[in-house]
Amino acid sequence: MPLSHYYIYYPVQIGLEADLARVLHLVQSDICRETGVAGRFLRKADDPWTWMEIYENVREATAFERSLEQAVERHALARFIADDGRRHIERFVPCA
Repeated sequence: MPLSHYYIYYPVQIGLEADLARVLHLVQSDICRETGVAGRFLRKADDPWTWMEIYENVREATAFERSLEQAVERHALARFIADDGRRHIERFVPCA
């Protein structure tokens, strides 16, 4: 099975950026502990309220997705996201 790379982006509620960063560190710590996948997060250069989480070189997509979902729920990440907590999750794999 090829490695997967996840790119997750969403709009952040204005004024909650610092709290979101703290929660994302917790979410990503949980995921790394459970799956070995270290994540990182960025904000859009020309729009500081659009953030992206990046998880690369995921070997076990099903286990990773389960860990991600549980960590997001456990830390109530949706409360920081504008537009009713809509997160856009994109999964990429290497070209053949």
